[in-house]
Amino acid sequence: MVQFDWQIVETAEYSHDTEPSFVTLTTRSYLTITGHAPNRIRDPEFQAKADVVKAVAAKISKGPGAGIMIDRYRSYRPYPLQAVWSGGDTIDDRHDFKLWVKQPLFVKSEYAKQALTQLNLGELGDQVAFENLAEGTEIQSFSATPLTNSSQAVQTLTDAVSELGLEQVHQDSHREVYIDGYGPDVAALLRFEIDPAVGKIDAGRMAVN
Repeated sequence: MVQFDWQIVETAEYSHDTEPSFVTLTTRSYLTITGHAPNRIRDPEFQAKADVVKAVAAKISKGPGAGIMIDRYRSYRPYPLQAVWSGGDTIDDRHDFKLWVKQPLFVKSEYAKQALTQLNLGELGDQVAFENLAEGTEIQSFSATPLTNSSQAVQTLTDAVSELGLEQVHQDSHREVYIDGYGPDVAALLRFEIDPAVGKIDAGRMAVN
């Protein structure tokens, strides 16, 4: 049994609720890799790079059991894959992606390097980076089906942004969090980054991490 499970502890941050909610996510460490996928989550490049970054995350999570001597290690469930999609005005047009996999606070860049060395993933492994990033403040809604322009989650968030007087920080990008795993027919948690100083944010539906 793992000592920390985000599926249990961070349910508000990784919500299955279609009703809009908010998250403010400060700077944390992430494994990242970038790419271009004309067919979005069905694209071979997306799938290959997702497999690589998740393999590295899984190796790190094993810690001493995989020969990675992490200081203050405690067992945990690896965080889910997420993707920032950009490059177009609509969901369907955004084919450039950056994959993120969050790491616990005790995971440092040297542990990622050790995992990459052990896995020997070749050229794709060389593209994996360890970065300190912040998501900022986002509004989110869960979609039980892969996201497209016609998905209900897109309309739900678009309506909420308008009704609450919110302001999107980036009109040409969005975030998808694959909390139930990733694949060609995967569900996703959709997030739009918003300016926390504009509009009416429901503090009662805000997760901060």
